Amino acid sequence: MVETSPPPISTRRSTKTARERFALLDGLRLAAALAVVAFHFTARKTDAWSTPIQTQAPAVFDVTKYGLFGVDLFFVISGFVILMTAWDRSIRDFVSSRISRLYPAYWVCVLLTAAVLLVDGARWFRASDVLINLTMLQESFGVQHIDGVYWTLWVEMRFYALIGIFVLVGMTERRIVAFAVAWPVVAAIAHKTHLDFLAYVLVWQHAALFAGGMLIYLISKRGNSLLRWLALGFVALMAFATSVPEAAERILGTTGAGVPSVAATAAVALSFLAVLSVTVTPLRRIRWRWLTVAGALTYPLYLVHEQIGWVVIRHSQELGWIPAVLIATGVAVTLAAVVHFGFERRTSRALRSALARDLSECTERVATPGTGHAAPAPVVNQ
Repeated sequence: MVETSPPPISTRRSTKTARERFALLDGLRLAAALAVVAFHFTARKTDAWSTPIQTQAPAVFDVTKYGLFGVDLFFVISGFVILMTAWDRSIRDFVSSRISRLYPAYWVCVLLTAAVLLVDGARWFRASDVLINLTMLQESFGVQHIDGVYWTLWVEMRFYALIGIFVLVGMTERRIVAFAVAWPVVAAIAHKTHLDFLAYVLVWQHAALFAGGMLIYLISKRGNSLLRWLALGFVALMAFATSVPEAAERILGTTGAGVPSVAATAAVALSFLAVLSVTVTPLRRIRWRWLTVAGALTYPLYLVHEQIGWVVIRHSQELGWIPAVLIATGVAVTLAAVVHFGFERRTSRALRSALARDLSECTERVATPGTGHAAPAPVVNQ
């Protein structure tokens, strides 16, 4: 397919297209979160249930054990959204947007979860563990997560760091495509050759999922081209080779039950197809406001549901497994709404403005040698 050369990706403020809101993408985020909630409440091994759901409702267990693939869907969505966030933005804007997006709700959910666990009698963590969890860097210090779902945030942080380097170096479409294709390959080779630190930094298990989301964003923004579709197809194959076995192993380890490789591959393929369908097809034009609002609850719901939900289940399961799951889900959704509307929405905006201002002042103080003026921004060429 012959295509005219697109304009360069600059470092100016984002355009209206770059800020386009995909309502159904928010809906996918909510669906992914609910799939993970269902997995934790009805499939994952936990002492919250006196009789496991696998025994009480095996048919439900056989379905909800696939809910862990909601995490893979999250990573594909993240690849799309984070590249969209970084597009045409300075490092100052990118860093301030990511910190203000991740931390306010996270701080509240860490403290809330720790408080509920302590009231319920948990003694498996110390006050210092809670404080280190507030940094979101606990995994790098070998400190246990206050809530198990936090492991994905450290994965996301490593991806953000790679994109931050990209913003500093300068984005072009050719660089993005080359990076998206090479990243999963280099990461997989690093893993196979026991270059453990490099494999860890490059997030080898999930690199293809993030890279696929990035390529889907390019297709969504720049349109169809043979190169973009071939790159996406290659990255999807890399995901089947790396992310599928890793997810299947996680399910086996956390539920005690395996999943057929065909089904696992289909789940990851559906993650790519779902994001494509809501961002590339005419479905992207849907602007249902309620989906955007519901999507805003996804992050706090993800953060707050697991440990607190298990506490609720532990104290309500005598009512039956269905009422216990419904009550736990209702509590999690309610807490997510309180966190978002009562704290996150207000604090995130103020934090982002303050960070952008402070980072801007820091940038202005970085002067070229022998002058009192800030160094000029590098020119980014296609």
